[in-house]
Amino acid sequence: MSSTRQLAAILFTDIVGYSATMQEDEQRAINLVKHHRLVLEKTVADHEGDVIEYYGDGSLCIFTSITEALQCALSIQQQFQTEPKVPLRIGLHIGEVIYEDGKIMGDGVNIASRIQSLGLAGSILFSKETFDKIRNHPELKSVYLGRFLLKNIAEPMEVFALANDGLTIPEKKEIEGRIKDLTNKNLTGPQKWIIASALALVLILVAAFLLGAFRKQNKFTSTEKSIAVLPFENISNDSLQQYFSDGITEDIITQLSKIADLKVISRTSVMQYKDNRKNIKEIADELGVASILEGSVRKEGNKLRITAQLIDAQTDQHLWSETFDRDASEVFAIQSEVAQHIANALNVKLTTEEGKRIIEKATDNVEAYEDYLRAKQLPWAQRIEPLLNAIKKDSTFSLAWAELASAYSKIPWRNQSEKPYYVRKSLDAAMTAVALGPERSETHMILGDVLKISTLSPSLAIKELNKSIELNPNNAEGYVYLAFAQMELGKFAEAEKNLIKAKQLDPLSGIMHSGWLTYYRYSRNPDKYISYQNEMRRTNIADSIPGTKLMYHFLKDEYDSILYYNIPVYFSILKCIAYTRTGQTDQAKKIADSLENSSPYDHAFQTGVIYAWTGAKQKAIEKLNLAYRLYDFGLISIKVDKLFDPLRNEEGFKELLRKMGME
Repeated sequence: MSSTRQLAAILFTDIVGYSATMQEDEQRAINLVKHHRLVLEKTVADHEGDVIEYYGDGSLCIFTSITEALQCALSIQQQFQTEPKVPLRIGLHIGEVIYEDGKIMGDGVNIASRIQSLGLAGSILFSKETFDKIRNHPELKSVYLGRFLLKNIAEPMEVFALANDGLTIPEKKEIEGRIKDLTNKNLTGPQKWIIASALALVLILVAAFLLGAFRKQNKFTSTEKSIAVLPFENISNDSLQQYFSDGITEDIITQLSKIADLKVISRTSVMQYKDNRKNIKEIADELGVASILEGSVRKEGNKLRITAQLIDAQTDQHLWSETFDRDASEVFAIQSEVAQHIANALNVKLTTEEGKRIIEKATDNVEAYEDYLRAKQLPWAQRIEPLLNAIKKDSTFSLAWAELASAYSKIPWRNQSEKPYYVRKSLDAAMTAVALGPERSETHMILGDVLKISTLSPSLAIKELNKSIELNPNNAEGYVYLAFAQMELGKFAEAEKNLIKAKQLDPLSGIMHSGWLTYYRYSRNPDKYISYQNEMRRTNIADSIPGTKLMYHFLKDEYDSILYYNIPVYFSILKCIAYTRTGQTDQAKKIADSLENSSPYDHAFQTGVIYAWTGAKQKAIEKLNLAYRLYDFGLISIKVDKLFDPLRNEEGFKELLRKMGME
């Protein structure tokens, strides 16, 4: 009896529901098998493989190349998506096979068969060994499904699914259910009872003698699935590579944030723990999370080493750790793998769509990616050049377009007449970002923000902001932007809910704090306004910044108190209003006329508000319409802000509200 051995890529196929189809319609079942074999034999031959054996409605094939095997599997499934459709599932593994007397066998064959049995119609599942061989092939997209104990296989297997368009990706819970079904298959009732009783007895004995050991196992102990990703340490010889390690941190946060079943603390809060000496439990308590991810990045030329370890914050036990030694071009694959491993370690529910979004690459051009990361470390005005360089290297880099849109919208301009130019540039870049990255939360968030800036209409922003949060349910900044738009429309109850969500996800965020202050201002709650400000600054009102004190007194109609503070009046609309409310209207008119004479365009908004409080309402409305044509963002609060109260009954003011979509 002679035998030979060789390493091979093993592919199993199986028609789902074939037995039931045979009972319902014998001829249709026969036609399915014939069509399956016809497509299989041609496609396997095209990819330099061999069909070794048919098993009724299934088959066993082998290939010398795992890439060809997966390309073949993908082609087969794509062909079966058109009529006559065949509900096929496919499983692949790399392993040693044994040829003996015309038969093929070996552990690799068994593993491929078990992996195939976990699939659904239209799915292609494969092992970690397979994934390691195709990770550098961007045309083959994959999703990590988890670790599973397969029947008659001693060690748990990591299973992945091909995630190209049109393929079915099973949910983890579906696979776990199928494993249970397979385990109990063909057992009689008494046999099941005996096995269950024996297992129960074993568990009782183990629990009695090894309880202490169980307590030391690295299992996630918290019921809440929440995580903070601490800033990855830059251990490169070049300290200038700090931007790269910060970028790794931010991108892992972004990938994890796409999972609705996981609470993820946002970047602005975790970055405050860079070089922090607090222990894991202290940080977790401050951020309100159950687990912490920490790690390091070393980049030397084109070589990249990333280490990551996931820690249960309550027990200080390591739940998962790994070191990735790769080329720098694989940085995006590493980020996706880390996210998938964390989801598995925390037993997080990962939907099919989330699995697909996690493996999306920002760009295939590492140089463009580095330009993008460098840009994000710079002031807004200095970001434009490196972002344009990134786009030159990869014109389809949607995140670079989104960041460029933000830069154009926030760049300081020399005078008001420059603003329309930058507004148009910002809107063009934001729309390009969404066109190139329609499934990215960031692109929709930026477009929502830019739409509001360019139209002064919060209602136009809300659709894009809701889409952004749908794509990334942990997008704290998106919740704040949405809350701002809702407040500006007078929808305070909805805004409050979104600010609460943002605070949970980003408790140390500056923009979130600004959102709460704005909420109390627009909803006319001066006591909450000042108490929140004092809480954030941990100081008394007397030591707060002048602008906060003035707004507090304005909301309380304490105009004498406003005049008490010695602030250059040209910079304070509120001080002019206080003059009008204390019988010193001429003082306010002088200031308004002085601003008008110095630059009627640059000060259109300020003079409009001051004229409103002096009683020159028609002149005020003319100035506010000019401010509207100049995209003055001060008008965004026109529907709710106390600044505009003197004009609310004026027809010209109501017409301006209608133009802005506020009425």
